[in-house]
Amino acid sequence: MQARNAPVAPARTLRIGIVTLGCDKNTVDNEYLAGLLDEAGCELVTTRREGDAPLDAVVVTTCGFIGPAKEQSIEAIVQLAERKERTGDPRRLFVSGCLTQRYGEELMREIPGIDGMVGVGQFARLAEMILTADGREEAGTVELAAEPQVDIYRLMRRRPLENRPYAFLKISDGCNHGCTFCSIPLMKGKLRSVPPEIVLEEARGLLARGARELNLVAQDLSAWGVDRWPEWRLPRLLRELCRLEGDFWIRCLYVYPGQVTDELLEVMASEPKVLPYLDMPLQHLDPAVLRRMKRPFHERNTYELVERMRAAVPGLVLRSTMIVGFPGESVAEHRAMLKGIERLRFDRLGAFEYSPEEDTPAGRMQGQVAPRTRSRRWHAVMVAQAPIALEKNQARVGGVERVLIEGWHPEHAAWVGRGAGEAPEIDGKVYVHAERPLEVGQFVMARIERAEPYDLWARQAE
Repeated sequence: MQARNAPVAPARTLRIGIVTLGCDKNTVDNEYLAGLLDEAGCELVTTRREGDAPLDAVVVTTCGFIGPAKEQSIEAIVQLAERKERTGDPRRLFVSGCLTQRYGEELMREIPGIDGMVGVGQFARLAEMILTADGREEAGTVELAAEPQVDIYRLMRRRPLENRPYAFLKISDGCNHGCTFCSIPLMKGKLRSVPPEIVLEEARGLLARGARELNLVAQDLSAWGVDRWPEWRLPRLLRELCRLEGDFWIRCLYVYPGQVTDELLEVMASEPKVLPYLDMPLQHLDPAVLRRMKRPFHERNTYELVERMRAAVPGLVLRSTMIVGFPGESVAEHRAMLKGIERLRFDRLGAFEYSPEEDTPAGRMQGQVAPRTRSRRWHAVMVAQAPIALEKNQARVGGVERVLIEGWHPEHAAWVGRGAGEAPEIDGKVYVHAERPLEVGQFVMARIERAEPYDLWARQAE
């Protein structure tokens, strides 16, 4: 991230819309951008109604991870560009993020109407473009770093774009792993850990603004600190976060299996603020496929690891993801994945169809699996997981759990929230009936009365 002074306020108040696509790390990046624009006096618009005045600018932060994500980003940009041409609303269109870092020049050529474009980590430069674009008529500006890098080396003000009782706390970005299927290092560059003092100060700010749950995110949480400080690792950071004042949860997302240490498990078991929830992306369960993927620590015995984790952390909720149809995946290797899912019985499981990515080793491999076969194998994984998910939720019926309330659901006539076992935006919900109105951000004890494969129904306990 480039070091720049605070952006200069424009002559008039600009109305800016911000569109976030892709992962929760993009959510954090857009909140950094929103903080800069807010400091400059801009009005940030998150919802629009018929008859609203035109926006001075819209920013789209894109995703370039896999084919469907790229298609979604391109479609959003094209729709806004066409609306801009047709109606003049928005007056300016800006694009940033992973897709632009990788395909920026091509996007600028193919989609007329883009007024400015940056890659990843260029928050200050993007804010400067937006604030100085008013009245400018020249062609769009493209500024892409030759070497992608997202480096947070100073405290940046974050401006939440949604009213919700949880926040994402990004502790690093980029990745040093060399997985053959993954294009993230091409778009984000090498691992850059956020200094612990900045992580802690940002966490204080999020809690002060009402966050009751901090979701730690990175490409690989367990690699935090490896690039910079021999004395700092994830377990120590978690303990320091737990010392912050207030009643709140901490949830760990994206921890690679090779770095699930005994120290990390001890922290999860002993610190009440750290939820017994771990998102550990395994990607496959067949050793030969994992070797072709060049997954870090692919030689580890997954079954022994999961057994050790569950023994060390009572009530552990384990989420993972699988990639189906990786090049060369045989019928036997796919069946090994399905058998492993039955054996490991993940609490939460997502799956992706393999997406061939340019400039990745897997994209050049022989034995690319046909799209129809990939789709059929994805469906088989979902069918295998559904009864496991239902069984896991049914085991919670009759128990009393702590639930974080996120809002009211008029269709269900119930308060909607999440327990320790539900991560925001990727897992199910807990619908809570209560005799008296509840508040967003309130923790309540709720007795689970009914279970579905992904959602639960509960009643506030006395």
